[in-house]
Amino acid sequence: MILERIIITGLLFLIGTGGVMAYKQWHVGQLNRETAVSAFSTLATPTLLYFRSDSCVVCPAQERYVKQLADVWNGRIAIHKIDADTEPQTAQQYGVMTLPTTILVDNTGSVRDVNYGLTNAHKLNKQVERVVVGS
Repeated sequence: MILERIIITGLLFLIGTGGVMAYKQWHVGQLNRETAVSAFSTLATPTLLYFRSDSCVVCPAQERYVKQLADVWNGRIAIHKIDADTEPQTAQQYGVMTLPTTILVDNTGSVRDVNYGLTNAHKLNKQVERVVVGS
């Protein structure tokens, strides 16, 4: 009986994780098909779109991680902070449903990564490294 519960819990976890990953891939594809990301892209410079709000509890922590990223990459990426409260149409255009959200766009205007919620500096750095340096 306990083994059955462990197996069921594990399966539910795998299904949930797979669903989140599938949604993330769908969202990236959707953004690439329908959104003119180039409005924020600087020519030949990867861009991080950082959606935030003053009412967001974890946004100050995300702000520190984004600043660390800017310090590490020192001008090799553009960072655009977008306040979802004052620019709701932009947040809606990019399908932002939770704050903070970060969207990494490569130098061709293609969305490479979307992060929902607080994303640590290490993960952001690895994502930027894949785009700037290549993998």
